[in-house]
Amino acid sequence: MFSNELAESPKGIEPGSEIELREASGKFIARGYGNAFSLIAFRTVTRESEESDALQFTGIFRRLKRASEFRYALGFVRQSHRLCFGEADALPGLIVDRYFLSPNGKQQVFVIQMQTAGIDYRREIVLKAIEALVTEEQNVWGYPSFQDTAIIIRNDVSARKLDGINEEEPRTIKEIPGVSLSDSSILVRSAWSEEPLAFSVNLFGGQKTGFFLDQAINTRLAVERLKWPIQTLAKKEVRILDLCSYVGQWSTQLSGALRSIKIESKVTAVDASASALDFARRNVESVGAEFIGLKGDVLRDLGSVSETFDIVVSDPPALIKSRKEIPQGTHAYVQINTQALRLLSRGGCIISSSCSGLLSETEFAGVLAKAANRQMRKVKWIARGGQSPDHPILAEFPEGKHLKTWIGIVDV
Repeated sequence: MFSNELAESPKGIEPGSEIELREASGKFIARGYGNAFSLIAFRTVTRESEESDALQFTGIFRRLKRASEFRYALGFVRQSHRLCFGEADALPGLIVDRYFLSPNGKQQVFVIQMQTAGIDYRREIVLKAIEALVTEEQNVWGYPSFQDTAIIIRNDVSARKLDGINEEEPRTIKEIPGVSLSDSSILVRSAWSEEPLAFSVNLFGGQKTGFFLDQAINTRLAVERLKWPIQTLAKKEVRILDLCSYVGQWSTQLSGALRSIKIESKVTAVDASASALDFARRNVESVGAEFIGLKGDVLRDLGSVSETFDIVVSDPPALIKSRKEIPQGTHAYVQINTQALRLLSRGGCIISSSCSGLLSETEFAGVLAKAANRQMRKVKWIARGGQSPDHPILAEFPEGKHLKTWIGIVDV
């Protein structure tokens, strides 16, 4: 509920306090938390009037347990996933990513972000609820014990400022003896096998919470749709260009899938972070592919690249973070995809993503069309993906939908 939708401006209410929202007649609408200092003055936690404990330990534990059972039912068993996705799991502003550690998933790391005053206000309750959840899941599913669980709070996100709370440096709440949280090996869904794939990542200081879990469904979709086109290239080696590669999730998954059908690959990864490229090298080489890392800005430095590639992946970080950035960010997406298509060989495959929630699917389609027109290339789009099912979407909360991924073949 936005502040201008209220009958009167709330005053004297501490940000994050429990609030009941009522109609002018007094009829109950919802219970949640309020923030008189934010444009979003009220966030719904429950529409059930009798659920009086929704923001207490029992209510938060119940929601986390329900969220975990949902991911378990989706098949995220001892595979890293998003355990809690804010509004979709009835805990607005709470992000909890669970990382199972390689080699056997007997240890785990929870990385938590608290993006609203309402959830930040209940920080200690959330931590106690997670401890209780770990204890129960160990008994029910044989998941790691609390002793084998680490917890990191990653409140180093600009979204907190929108709710009037400060960004914080990452903090380790609980460690696992002998485990480095800045150089961990996590288990992720494989794009081609039922067995999980190990990735080396920095959970303490890497982007987001250390890894982009929302791409899990898209990597598998790409492998399924591109196997036949790649095989028709009849090449002994497939050249992959991974733009904004971060730790090489796309190129590692693609290279591993290609090797499973006896096709070798050579990866060129471009990223602005030298440390991210070091992780990408380790991950790509772990599946037997050759790796070349290029440190640079894809918007500025791609013009000097003249080699062509069989697969080009464009997966930049969010280039639009506010409405005023939409024109500039949209132009940046056009630039990146124009360069991606320039560097793609005839019959090659393009995978293009945007994680900017303020850029709609229709607008993203316009970006791709403009890029293709600039390069005078014909792209047959054969698949469209979205965020992984552990990042569920509510139709009544379209702001929760952020990821768009299109997969196409050029000049065929």
